Amino acid sequence: MANTLGISTSVGNTFSDTGIYYDKRWLERLVPQLYFEDLGTKRPLPKMAGTLMKFRRLNKLTAISSPLTENTNPSETTVGTAEVTVEPLTYGQFVKTSKEFQWKSINPIMDEISDELSDNAALSYDTIVRAALSGNFTNQFAGGAVSEITVADTSVLNASEIRKAIYSLRKNNVPGFQGNMYKALIHPAGHFDLQSDTAAGSWLETSKYIKNDEILRGEVGALYGTRFVVSTNAGSGTGATDETFHAYVFGRDAYGISELSGQGMEMIRKEPGAQDTSNPLNMFSTIGWKFVMAAKVLQTVRAVQIYHGSAAE
Repeated sequence: MANTLGISTSVGNTFSDTGIYYDKRWLERLVPQLYFEDLGTKRPLPKMAGTLMKFRRLNKLTAISSPLTENTNPSETTVGTAEVTVEPLTYGQFVKTSKEFQWKSINPIMDEISDELSDNAALSYDTIVRAALSGNFTNQFAGGAVSEITVADTSVLNASEIRKAIYSLRKNNVPGFQGNMYKALIHPAGHFDLQSDTAAGSWLETSKYIKNDEILRGEVGALYGTRFVVSTNAGSGTGATDETFHAYVFGRDAYGISELSGQGMEMIRKEPGAQDTSNPLNMFSTIGWKFVMAAKVLQTVRAVQIYHGSAAE
């Protein structure tokens, strides 16, 4: 159904009497902070190259401890590979608006709908990536819990939990990003508790360890060689007594994102046309978004997902 005048349930419609004056400035939209896309390894799937994208890595060679025998070559070594396959899929959404609605609206309604769809596309992309990751890395339940459902509200994200996650990555020889630093994505509730933890005395503000032009989107600081990004889309669940929140500590190449080449985020606006038989009287137009992508964990030990409670709520 198209958005029309005088229907209070229509998207973007704010009036049923066009004679009433109202503030022409729309209130700022509440937009989640979206950063899962930034922290993954991106590889495009070329067009006309099949339906699957393969991420490959070499397996680690075992260290040797025996010397060579004089005048004797050692046996050859075979280097194995591991593959992770992912298939980019198409996602999209659109809005239909009547031409009369556009003509009579006092607001620049199509611009506002376009902005809202842009936000919706970004949220959808980020949520698809998060869904591919959640539960597929090394799980860590705060406060010594054995599952998310047993995490207590008092089992907050603190310096000890961060150290434990970093230890898990280090002992598995997971490489870091630039400067061999790991990257963490946490919920505002987790950030609240970290700021309240007196044991997190080594917390560094971004200006103290990196140039302004190299700060990650949403970056709030660093602790124990890990850079922290805050996102309201980090994820949540149900614990023993209240809501749980999710935090991730990533090493390099923890997960991959693949888009079909040339088919990343696209906004599509359709106006009535001479050959458009589905709209014979040019009564409506449409605007929407589309992308072709997929995300997948590349190696489970390269990231730790922490399930925790919070004193913030």
